[in-house]
Amino acid sequence: MPTESTFLLAGLLVVAAAVGWLFARLPDIRRDEPSESSIGADYLRGLNLVLNRQTDEALELFVQMARVDDETLETHFALGHLFRRRGEVDRAIRVHQNLLARPNLSETQRHQALFSLASDYLGAGLFDRAEKLFAELRSSPTMAEAALRNLVDIYERQHDWERAIEARRKLDSRTGEKSVEVAHYHCELAESARRDGDMTSARQHLRNSRRTASGTLRGALIRAAIASEEGEHSRAVTLYRQLLTADRRLMAEILPLLEAACRETGRDGEIERYLQGLIGKDESVKRDIAYAAIISGLEQAPLIRDCVEEFLLHNDTLAPLIDVEHLKALPPDKRQVSIHRICGGLRRLAMSGSRYRCTNCGYGTKRLLWRCPSCKSWESIRPLQVFQFAEMVA
Repeated sequence: MPTESTFLLAGLLVVAAAVGWLFARLPDIRRDEPSESSIGADYLRGLNLVLNRQTDEALELFVQMARVDDETLETHFALGHLFRRRGEVDRAIRVHQNLLARPNLSETQRHQALFSLASDYLGAGLFDRAEKLFAELRSSPTMAEAALRNLVDIYERQHDWERAIEARRKLDSRTGEKSVEVAHYHCELAESARRDGDMTSARQHLRNSRRTASGTLRGALIRAAIASEEGEHSRAVTLYRQLLTADRRLMAEILPLLEAACRETGRDGEIERYLQGLIGKDESVKRDIAYAAIISGLEQAPLIRDCVEEFLLHNDTLAPLIDVEHLKALPPDKRQVSIHRICGGLRRLAMSGSRYRCTNCGYGTKRLLWRCPSCKSWESIRPLQVFQFAEMVA
């Protein structure tokens, strides 16, 4: 977070640039008309007021200047940016509105001033005004990409997913990017339709999401949930198995859903056969199964119980906490009772902290989110790995 000293340093840089410009022009100023000399003097006075934090006086001096030329324009932009960074958005707005009122701006300069004013409005939370100006810049040769990114940001904040789709597609077309955002916007619309009971619309948005990014896990999760809700449990089982094959890190999220879907089909042994197949390909999957079983309370199936027991009895971090040697010495039935009690405690511990973390900024959350609330990136939050659970216990 920028400090007041940071803003003061920025002000010093503005002054240094302006003073350097003025000294370079001193011979010319002496030969120019008095009005030109007055402009240079006004700039020095105004920037000195900024440094002395007399911002109201400085602002009045800048907006009342008779002329703004190419050399002084950037100083205006720097001043407006400084005001915005300091949270003085009303002053930034005045600076940029004053620039836009100047009749001698080129198209590029006008677009820059429009973008700066729109950014002021965005910073002030005036989304309607910001959106209007950013929309005006969608065809600008110099500001279109930045304007579209800000429009996407506004529509995401407002959950206006239809318009977010339109803006993001235009941005991707302009930049050549292949983003996952549009797929998630369709998923947002699908989830909204699902909540409203409009499954036809939900499926259409899921098809659109799949066409946009066929590998998006979120769409498959929604399709599986709809299948379960509509009694298509065999299809749900197939989708959940595909999801686990695609990303084992979702084990804790999907295993209880897969177990429930298998139970609904009447094929209780199917989940064990499937998990045994995963273990046959990679023994380390046992840790993922154990972790998922602990935090979801799934300890009924013999294979899952074996994975949990092995995890507890051979975990160096947990060993001193649960008295592994005593646990090993217990008869099998009493050992299972103790393991059940230990799992309950570990589950409560896991639920008390973050179970998911953003791979982009490190933000932690207790539930799976598809957009990070901190850095605003999509599909960057993933479940913590099982060994991190052990570290949390320690």
